[in-house]
Amino acid sequence: MEKSAKPRVVFAFVEAGLGHIMPMKAVCDAFERKYGDRAEVIRTNFFQDTGNANMKFVEDEFVKEVKKHNRNKGRGFWQFVLMDLFGSEFTLKYMMKKRYAAGYKPSLDYLTALKPDMVFNTHFATLYYSCEVKAAGLKNLDVTAYCPDPIIGNQWDRRVDFIGISSASGKELALRTRFNAPQVGEVPFLIRQQAETYTESREHYRRELGIPEERFTILLADGAYGAGKLKQTVLELLKSKQNLNVIAVCGKNEELYREFLTLKAPENICFLPLGFTDKMLLLSACCDLFMGKAGASNLAEPSYFGAPSIVTFLATPLEGWICDHYVKHVKCAVKETNIKKAVKLAQEWAASPQAMQQCREACKSQRRSDGPELLADVLWSRLEAKLQGEPG
Repeated sequence: MEKSAKPRVVFAFVEAGLGHIMPMKAVCDAFERKYGDRAEVIRTNFFQDTGNANMKFVEDEFVKEVKKHNRNKGRGFWQFVLMDLFGSEFTLKYMMKKRYAAGYKPSLDYLTALKPDMVFNTHFATLYYSCEVKAAGLKNLDVTAYCPDPIIGNQWDRRVDFIGISSASGKELALRTRFNAPQVGEVPFLIRQQAETYTESREHYRRELGIPEERFTILLADGAYGAGKLKQTVLELLKSKQNLNVIAVCGKNEELYREFLTLKAPENICFLPLGFTDKMLLLSACCDLFMGKAGASNLAEPSYFGAPSIVTFLATPLEGWICDHYVKHVKCAVKETNIKKAVKLAQEWAASPQAMQQCREACKSQRRSDGPELLADVLWSRLEAKLQGEPG
């Protein structure tokens, strides 16, 4: 592969829940729109595009691990405890070179063959490979990343050249514990730019979905794999005597979706089950309340549209950090993992929406969609400075 006349920027997509894919796509779209005429943008489904079975195995294991975390909360807790105990460098080295050893060399070979000037990552695995490739010889490579969580956990390689984070307190903690000042930058959460196109009322988007426009609308989601407490929450909500719209997004959990299709809701409730969907922005724009797992986009998108959240499920300490951010710092969410109590609170808010007003007001601070553009500018600025500093 010949070196391109334009600088090559690799955007490494990883499937391990949509929390990594959506911010990656948002930044890649913004960068390509603004700088695509001056840089060669390379989008790669990193573990899939080569067809290498060992690389695919690594991603498949990540997906399995996410699902296991949803079923067994203690599993994720102990993994983070062990990382804290043994240190991130040892843990990452063990994970990527021992546990997933077969995928290590082909991943480095693939990344090297792409001849990148910059690699942008939203997942710790490709960040680790990028840092390894740079250490092995690609000295001029600029390794960049974005952490979609409010705290940069130990799974993020500290050799990164630059990592963005949307939380001021998270940036402060990162600089105090693991990173130097030039490495970390605060960037608004990477809401997709398409959010700006949803300018109509909630009622308008309910009509678009074919659900009663006047009813209090609750959006439920427990991540891309529809695990957690989604089924329990749906069954409890369907007991309600109030007039409600209940939208349940099952993601890639096809079994649960099929089961939901067989449920008979009472006349006072319009129940809309969905499988894997590209309508999450539309659903967030139509709802009054979000209930579910503390995923980064799960909470960010409803908040953008002014809908408070009730967090019912936390799979890992990482999701605990996300929950704390929205509950304690943004103050637009409530944590209630007891489903009966969570549904009772939802019904109280449905009966008296004014009780949600403080949370609704707090959501206003999250109504920013310029994060991808700003981060794209940072990436280009870094790339431009690096290239200007090279001989010739």
